[in-house]
Amino acid sequence: MSRERARRRAEREAAADAARHRAQDRARRDRGRRDRRLRVTRALGLRSRRPPSALRRRRRRQDAVLLGLLVLLHAVIWLATGSWAWRLTAVALSAMAWPVLTTLLFDRRPTG
Repeated sequence: MSRERARRRAEREAAADAARHRAQDRARRDRGRRDRRLRVTRALGLRSRRPPSALRRRRRRQDAVLLGLLVLLHAVIWLATGSWAWRLTAVALSAMAWPVLTTLLFDRRPTG
């Protein structure tokens, strides 16, 4: 009976050691990746990213949809008119209308 318990304990300890080594390897890889990213962002003068969130993902998706719509609109304007004045005016108006369009298309107020 005690030999069986000792064998099971040894198996548990071996499994725990293996899991601990895997966790250490993963932590070492993550630390290395984080350090490389930090070195590159510092070398390029970029800010570090904030942790991802559900609100940030939704905002990015909404901004991508609005940008896609405006790109389509600009493509139509580009093909329909040959005047650079119209094209540049459309770009300027799009830049100024971005906050208004965001508010109108994607109501970001809480529901309730």
